[in-house]
Amino acid sequence: MKNYSKWKSLPLGAIKAEGWLREQLERNRDGMGGHLGDLEPQMVWDPYTTKKTDDKWGLVKTGWGAEISGNYWFGFIGLAFTLGDEGLIKKATEWVDTVLKNVEPDGYLGAYKPEDDRTEDYNAWGTACGMKAMLSFWEATGRRDVFDAVYNCMLWFCKNWAGDNKSRYAGAYIIDPMMTCYYETGDGRLLNFCLEYIDFLERNDLFSNSLSAYLAPKLQYNSNHTAAYVAQLRGPAMIYSATGDERFLQASVNGSAKLRKSATHSTGAPVANNEYLAPVSPYAETEYCDIAFLTTTYGILSRVTGDTLYGDYVEELIYNAAEAARKKDEKAIQYNSTPNQIYISDHSSHFNAVHHLFAPIHPVSCCAVTSVGTLPEFIRFAALTDEAGNLHINSYAPYSIRHHGVVIESQTLYPFRNTIHYVIHAEAPQTFEIFLKKPYWCEKCSVSVNGVEGASLNRTWADGDTIDVVLEMKPRVSRVNDLAKNYPLTIQRGALTFSLQIPEQWINMGNGHARTPLPEGWAWYGVNPIINEKPTRLFESLGYRKQFISWNVALDEKDVHVTVEETEPNGYVWEKPPVKLRVNAFKAPFAYAPYPTKTSEIYEAELDVTYPLDIELVPYGCTALRITYFPRAKR
Repeated sequence: MKNYSKWKSLPLGAIKAEGWLREQLERNRDGMGGHLGDLEPQMVWDPYTTKKTDDKWGLVKTGWGAEISGNYWFGFIGLAFTLGDEGLIKKATEWVDTVLKNVEPDGYLGAYKPEDDRTEDYNAWGTACGMKAMLSFWEATGRRDVFDAVYNCMLWFCKNWAGDNKSRYAGAYIIDPMMTCYYETGDGRLLNFCLEYIDFLERNDLFSNSLSAYLAPKLQYNSNHTAAYVAQLRGPAMIYSATGDERFLQASVNGSAKLRKSATHSTGAPVANNEYLAPVSPYAETEYCDIAFLTTTYGILSRVTGDTLYGDYVEELIYNAAEAARKKDEKAIQYNSTPNQIYISDHSSHFNAVHHLFAPIHPVSCCAVTSVGTLPEFIRFAALTDEAGNLHINSYAPYSIRHHGVVIESQTLYPFRNTIHYVIHAEAPQTFEIFLKKPYWCEKCSVSVNGVEGASLNRTWADGDTIDVVLEMKPRVSRVNDLAKNYPLTIQRGALTFSLQIPEQWINMGNGHARTPLPEGWAWYGVNPIINEKPTRLFESLGYRKQFISWNVALDEKDVHVTVEETEPNGYVWEKPPVKLRVNAFKAPFAYAPYPTKTSEIYEAELDVTYPLDIELVPYGCTALRITYFPRAKR
């Protein structure tokens, strides 16, 4: 059976987190990653084991339970094996073994009870989430009984969702685990079901998720839930891997390209106003699910196409959007986040007030659970292999790769530094080639092997061999193609986007808007800006405030000077960044309204400014309150 993908994934657990990345995953293990089920047990722990869900979630409880629990365990299993944490692995094994006891005689293994409507869209969507978790466990352990159970569940869908007995919204996500089972078995029934589904959507397109819609030149705003769009976008590419039909590959490639062009922030994050596809603006929101699903989709596109450009995209997505929306103790996330964020409260969002707050588990808990798997998925696709056994580096980060009888350890502060040092650990010499990527933003790149620049990477690797990569990281100032056509400026260096960090005060809101009371040590949070304003006469304070707020600044597009300041690491990198930028700017007193409510649009393409300023920018991922899209100064 031919597989048309250029590369192959390494088994889950072959790439392990190291350095600052390991520290973050350990924080997540001790935070949301290891404990979300304690906060909402019937929606996180139970749907696939007891098939019980919480009545407080209403009519959607079964479908949401299938999705929430499936995505949580997918992330949990990824976290367990990426850390190599025996405690988490034991817990994951117990869940898998319990789920296997629920296999029905006809093969069904989802979270829906026999009396539930199993033709419902979320049966396919939610079951896909759960079966991806089971397949991840199989991939890490090789346990055939786990794979066979998922395989038989996929055959249940082939039989019971045959012909046009399919749904038009999120159900097509079932193509992902279905194709994974096909690659392993070659069972034509699985491939035929996926082709049937594509044909069904072509004839019954309700959400612009058909092959023709992906191939069309225009991205249709408000046509689909952004998370559903980016999750299903990988399906045609996965089918291409089995068929070689270029139309399927081009559908995924074009769908990704127009998303990147028309609805993606400089942080790599897709826009999801009211959770639907939307254009870029300073306050355009991104749902955390979008980040999670797009991470996997970019990884699969790298695997299928052999193009590390998708690795560049996922670095931007992870190192900016994913990190900024996480509380640094890994005990809360923002459901929705924005590039310019002056306030975080239960009335600061333009689209959904509650979802702008930091919380461990929001009333719609999809984002909390998908956040657990986001970093493990990034690591999972950081390197891939090919038919010849060579290794292709898709993303730079601190990790160790077990491949071809050796361990390749990446020692780096990337993305805060432009150098990556690899060390080979081998019990015996091994021969294969390592392909290192040159990111799209890098003009010059040097590679040395054992201190010799330009030495071949196709060689017999021995214990103690080293590879050093130096990437040119020039600061980049560029316009943002925003909805209002004001074209604000954004500043990037390497994979990082930089922001003006607003002094912040975190507000503990206790139980916040949680459906289920939170245990001790967990809370919802708002964040207010700190304004060092002087006492003034009543009713005049808002007039004076423009003098004291720190974020009403603008940049002269024709005269921006950026200085890079690197410092020695001194603590957790997302709390104390080892790199900052100094930038010349101007005070723009009327850039934003003085009321502490919502972050507003920039009303003019060029703003009146007063005196010059020197401002400090930090990596976007280190911020909660920030300005990232800077208005242009009228000069």
